[in-house]
Amino acid sequence: MSATVTDTTGQAPPNWRIAPSLPVAIGVFIAYVVVFIGLTSTSGLKYQEYFATGPNVMRAAVIPLACASVLLVLFLLWARWDFVFKDPDRLPMSPVLWVPIVLYAVAIVAQFAVVDWGNAMDRLLPIIAAGVLVGFAEETLFRGIILRSLRTNGRPEAWVMLFASLWFGFFHLTNLANGSPPAGVLVQCVLASAGGVMYYVFRRARGLLVLAMVAHGAWDMSLFLPAPTGALANVGNATLVVTFIAAVIAALFIVVRDRTLVVSRSGVQVSPQAAPR
Repeated sequence: MSATVTDTTGQAPPNWRIAPSLPVAIGVFIAYVVVFIGLTSTSGLKYQEYFATGPNVMRAAVIPLACASVLLVLFLLWARWDFVFKDPDRLPMSPVLWVPIVLYAVAIVAQFAVVDWGNAMDRLLPIIAAGVLVGFAEETLFRGIILRSLRTNGRPEAWVMLFASLWFGFFHLTNLANGSPPAGVLVQCVLASAGGVMYYVFRRARGLLVLAMVAHGAWDMSLFLPAPTGALANVGNATLVVTFIAAVIAALFIVVRDRTLVVSRSGVQVSPQAAPR
């Protein structure tokens, strides 16, 4: 049985099979984790081995991500949800929010510039496929389905952004299942939460999820490729620090400015108490 279709605006489309809601998002998330983690576990590889060879990349990343992507697409086709891939209206931007976008783009270029390309060519195509798929799958889930579900019940956009970003970050606790050390996983969760803020801002810039997909896929692809050694290894650390600080600033700015902004199916609604822009 399908849930009764409701929406905070009273203008829910008649073609939804099930209404966007937090419980639905949790259900889709659990299904995604079961498929993705289940398939990566069957590879028998530890996380440190995922991208060591082309066959490893296929078994531990490409196939699980492809199957998880199919799951998400089938859900969206069945649910008939609106504005998962495109916002109904452009949300307000500010020069402050363009700064992290520029910094993140520069960081991605810097990451690719120091890749050990001499040892990358034997696994380049599978890694490109993994980057494309991780950008599509994780953004469709977190900045698509989950974001759409959180934009219900009059939740302010600032809290939607924070909740979706932290959810994305601590999703990486699942890496404990593939043998990653707990301390490293915790650091990854914090950094991924900051990355979630970045990808939210990329989506918000034009209201298009594909921009977040490209940024996410390119960043992860640069990390999947062989890392530099020696002094060049410091480039990666520097980009992480810069992007983390930019994400924290962007998150604080959005919380202050958008604490009363609500995105509904009919568009953007701002209460009279909203902060001046």
